[in-house]
Amino acid sequence: MKFVLAPDSFKGTMSAATVATTMSAGVRDVFPDAECIEVPMADGGEGTTRSLVDALGGEMRSAQVADALGRPRTAYFGWIAAKKLAVLEIAEAAGIEHLALEELDPHQATSAGVGQLLNQILELSPTNLIVGVGGSATNDGGWGMAHELGAVAKNSSGHLIDRYPLALADAASLDISNLSKRWQEIAVTLACDVDNPLTGKRGATAVFGPQKGVQPEEIALFDAALAQWGNLLDETSGRAVSQTPGAGAAGGLGAAFMALLGAKPQSGVNVVINAVNLEKYLTGADFVFTGEGTMDYQTKFGKTPWGVMLTARKHNIPTIAFTGNLGRNADSLHENGFAAIIPTVREVGSLTEALEKAQSSLRESVRMTCRILAARQ
Repeated sequence: MKFVLAPDSFKGTMSAATVATTMSAGVRDVFPDAECIEVPMADGGEGTTRSLVDALGGEMRSAQVADALGRPRTAYFGWIAAKKLAVLEIAEAAGIEHLALEELDPHQATSAGVGQLLNQILELSPTNLIVGVGGSATNDGGWGMAHELGAVAKNSSGHLIDRYPLALADAASLDISNLSKRWQEIAVTLACDVDNPLTGKRGATAVFGPQKGVQPEEIALFDAALAQWGNLLDETSGRAVSQTPGAGAAGGLGAAFMALLGAKPQSGVNVVINAVNLEKYLTGADFVFTGEGTMDYQTKFGKTPWGVMLTARKHNIPTIAFTGNLGRNADSLHENGFAAIIPTVREVGSLTEALEKAQSSLRESVRMTCRILAARQ
């Protein structure tokens, strides 16, 4: 029998690669001669870089950058030399996870560190770049990144504007002639699972600004600044990127990537599915096993298990998902979807205990599932 094991990580306990290896062990406990193909997956969020590196035989590299408040930090990115492919998550540089709650400051937070990371990646001469967009502490429309890449913005008097978000309200011109011409030779893909435009009621500030520290009375102020910036990005690129779905991702970084680097947004899980060539491994498969730490009704909105299942379904291969926490309305996932969804928590206990036993519980759940499959043969 052939099993394709294509899970996401179980956040806080196991990487996607560890989950896939654990699933393989559970399968071989019952089917010792089974062919097990491990394909670590992700959906563009946290863990995307590691999953692609593991799946494609790349390596993790580090770079010294500034965090959202300008403090030095070490950021990590993936490099797959054989494909000349670089993979990064913008949260490695400008992530909200690196700031304490009391440090959130949308007036000062900048995406400059993302630009610094890109400059160092450029030295590797990649031909392809995958960017995981999400989890930023910034609301600057990618202005900090743009500045680091060489963009120059001036006010109506011809003076350089400040490098912080609200200064964008005074930006009257944008010059990108200093951006490296090498970017024109690189295909940039945004792994993005939000479709928000840059501004407006569904824009970066209105929807995501409050969680980054934007106060209710400041939303209109920040939105107006991004609107002016968006006008310049539209003029510079010759396209209405500011209203393109995904432009509002990561505090507007999506818009800057599209306008300045010609980036194309795609569903995060589809980016990973294409990058690892999942369909290639499905040939001749009897079952696909996938999963992640939590599954509920939201899983069908771009999460890894759903994307894997849809891909397997095109080939009429049943997909079984495993999850540590099966949440609300999960029954909807069975409709034209998963053959089964198996919770892996095996006994009543604390969350700490469940996390400690996550790997052994997963292996046992896979083993039990395979016993059922064996009984049906």
